[in-house]
Amino acid sequence: MHTNSHLTTKCLLAITLWMVSLTPAAFAEATIPEAIDFQALQQEMQSKGLPLLLAVRADYCGFCRRLETEHLEPMLRSGEYDSRILIRRFDLGSEQTVVDFSGERIAADEFAARHQASLTPTLLFLDAQGKEVAERLLGYNSPDFYGAYLEDAITKAQRALH
Repeated sequence: MHTNSHLTTKCLLAITLWMVSLTPAAFAEATIPEAIDFQALQQEMQSKGLPLLLAVRADYCGFCRRLETEHLEPMLRSGEYDSRILIRRFDLGSEQTVVDFSGERIAADEFAARHQASLTPTLLFLDAQGKEVAERLLGYNSPDFYGAYLEDAITKAQRALH
C-alpha cells in the first residue's frame, strides 16, 4: 500500500506542477477591446493621432483566435504598439448595435457591410473617419510571414495619417 500512496502523491505533484505552469499564460492574456462606439473611438484616434487596426472576427472562427493569440494579443501585451496604432476587435454577426464614425446607431452587420468585411479574420486599417488607410489583411493562412505583412500595413497606416 505504501507504494500506491507514494505513486499517487507523485502523480498529484506532477499534475499540480503542470497546472501551475499553465497559470502565467492565463494571467498574461491580453484581451483585445471590443469596438462598439466608433464615434468615441474616433475621438481617441484624433487625440492620439493614431490609426485603428480593427480585427473583424467571429466566435466560430479558429483562425481568428489563432491570429489574436499569435499576433494581436502579444502586440497589446508588449506595449510597443501603444504609440503606433489602436487595436480593437469587431465581432461579425453580433446581434448588438454599434455607433458608427458619424454617430449613427446601426446594426453590427450593417457596419460590417459598409466596410465590405464579410470574411473572418479580416484586419482593417482605418483613419478617424473610418476610411481604409492601408491594404486590409484577409485570412490567416501563412503565419510565417503574417507578422511582416502586419508590420507593413501598420507602417502604411501611420504614414497615411502624417
